[in-house]
Amino acid sequence: MKPKALIIANIEAYLLEPLSAAGFKFSPSQLTFKRAQDEFVQAIHFQANRHNEEDVCAAFWSHYQVSSRACTSWHKARYGYEPVNNIVGEVADWNIKNWQFPVIDGKQDKEHQLVDPAHRATVMACLRDNLLELALPWLDHHSNWENAALALVEAHDSHARACDFYLMAGKQEQALWALNEGIAYWERNPKASYPQEKEEIALRMEKYAYA
Repeated sequence: MKPKALIIANIEAYLLEPLSAAGFKFSPSQLTFKRAQDEFVQAIHFQANRHNEEDVCAAFWSHYQVSSRACTSWHKARYGYEPVNNIVGEVADWNIKNWQFPVIDGKQDKEHQLVDPAHRATVMACLRDNLLELALPWLDHHSNWENAALALVEAHDSHARACDFYLMAGKQEQALWALNEGIAYWERNPKASYPQEKEEIALRMEKYAYA
């Protein structure tokens, strides 16, 4: 069986039932599950290893994303142009706290490898447990403007976007805090500075801090 077909077959065998029961819909062509949660869309995407080869390698990783069209329309109304994307939060499986990969033949690899029939049940059962116990709570936690904003600030990812998320939640003081955290971060880490992010922070400081 070709790698993609093998991956789809195992996803459907182990994950389709519990995720469908949770409201997700599966697109085999895109290797993606999606569900709507209020104004957010939660997505689970399986990325196949580009080196997959029939009977040699059939590996993949999982990625988790929360997006919202609401932030696009909000941003355009406030600033006159659309943001680069409508992503609220995203993470790869290996970056989720406490995520465990199965140990096969005494080794732990950061991918889900299905080429050996003897190991498929172990690999997929481990993925299912991680997904249900860790990934779904991550998606639910980040389907909240305040939680998503705080995660961005803590990761030093995008303080300007964190400001926007706080404002969407009606949290003016936290929005200003996020901007000040961004300014302080760039002052501490000048070599990590992105001019566009500085411009975005300055725009928001002018618009909100002195309103």
